[in-house]
Amino acid sequence: MPIAPDSFTDRGVKTLPPPEAGQRFSRRRRQDGTDADADGGHGQVMVQVDYFDPDRQPPGFGVRVSRNGTRTWIYLYRHNGVRRRLKLGIVGEIGLRAARDLARDAHEAVRQGKDPASTRKEVRARVDTVKDLAAAYIAEYAKLRKSSWKKDEQILNREVIPFIGRMRATEVTRADIRDQVLKRIIQRDAPVRANHTLEIVRKMYNWAIQEKDFTFNPAALLPKPGGTRPSRTRYLLPAELPRFWAALDPQSLGKRDPDEIGSIAFKLLLLTAQRQMELLRARWAQVDLDNGLWTIPEHVAKNRKESIVPLTPYAASLFRRLRALTNEDHEFVFPSRVLAERDGVEDHMRRVFFEKRIIKIRKAASLEDFTTHDLRRTATTYWGKIQISRELKKRLLNHAVADVTAVYDRFEYMDEKREALSKWESLLFEMIGDKEKVVALARSGSL
Repeated sequence: MPIAPDSFTDRGVKTLPPPEAGQRFSRRRRQDGTDADADGGHGQVMVQVDYFDPDRQPPGFGVRVSRNGTRTWIYLYRHNGVRRRLKLGIVGEIGLRAARDLARDAHEAVRQGKDPASTRKEVRARVDTVKDLAAAYIAEYAKLRKSSWKKDEQILNREVIPFIGRMRATEVTRADIRDQVLKRIIQRDAPVRANHTLEIVRKMYNWAIQEKDFTFNPAALLPKPGGTRPSRTRYLLPAELPRFWAALDPQSLGKRDPDEIGSIAFKLLLLTAQRQMELLRARWAQVDLDNGLWTIPEHVAKNRKESIVPLTPYAASLFRRLRALTNEDHEFVFPSRVLAERDGVEDHMRRVFFEKRIIKIRKAASLEDFTTHDLRRTATTYWGKIQISRELKKRLLNHAVADVTAVYDRFEYMDEKREALSKWESLLFEMIGDKEKVVALARSGSL
């Protein structure tokens, strides 16, 4: 079976060719006794062809292309010695990231001796209780269409199922959701969490009306229990920036040993103004240290638009230090030791990596109401001080730009972006009061 010529991308899989008219395949036996398909034989006419991910993330993950051009994400595996194929979704309806997550879940199920295809059939066949509905919603909708589906699953498992999970899904009332679910969250002073929970329950029932023939959404008319959340405006003030930078000292950030990786991660977020998960999902193949470029591919970027981030000499030196600190053979810049040791999975660190450390940083720097995402706002706020235009800000942040030629010009504005980030770096070093030392370290390529 063919291996795709290049690493999978959302755009690239749409160009994989279907089988040619009249193309045939024949069966041959591998040395291990299993069947293998070979095209060009004298067997049946091929009506589809399967292409498998050359990165094998996970093994068996691929795309089936039919003769009429339909492309379907698939996962090929063996259960009890029998080869099985799991359909994950149609290319275009769900993206590469969601499809790969589904394949990884299926791969983990196979590793535990389960049959993911049978499990999915059981979930689809049984939707009686709220717990059943939640499982169907995650498997049939959220995993396929939401990059944040794990957050939905977590909230349903923690905030909803323990309290109304055994109730018949069609008999739940507004009072049940308000009193048994939302009030409990408000009582522990978590209004944002309460609002998010209501949104997920409302979406789940709307989906059930469309797909499971439910007739009523008990969450439809409930007001937000935590009220309307105002847009955040928090950023680090000039007096707070030196304290924040000092709090990134690896000795104070670590538990037993210095946490240099955590320190570098926060510095890169502030210097580049990119998103947390875009940094944690970065692979070494996407970091060009020779030319000072970090590519965020479309399947990783939040808005599904590829972005190329120029790296200043100091930012590049931080990546080089990360390379020296981590396993050189690992594909991720921030590899997860927990997943590797516990599950034997080679993957990136999760958001909790930042969540745990920002608590220490807030305490050490005496910062109130400050989150990791506020670093992005901090950078953009001070960009105004160095006269970075509104359009260039959008390009640096990978926000939508009303320019039909933008898709063709991957390196357009690269010089302007690099100059802007260099100015921001210089301003930052001036504000933290350690400019000469940091610039000297950047020039030497070390910390």
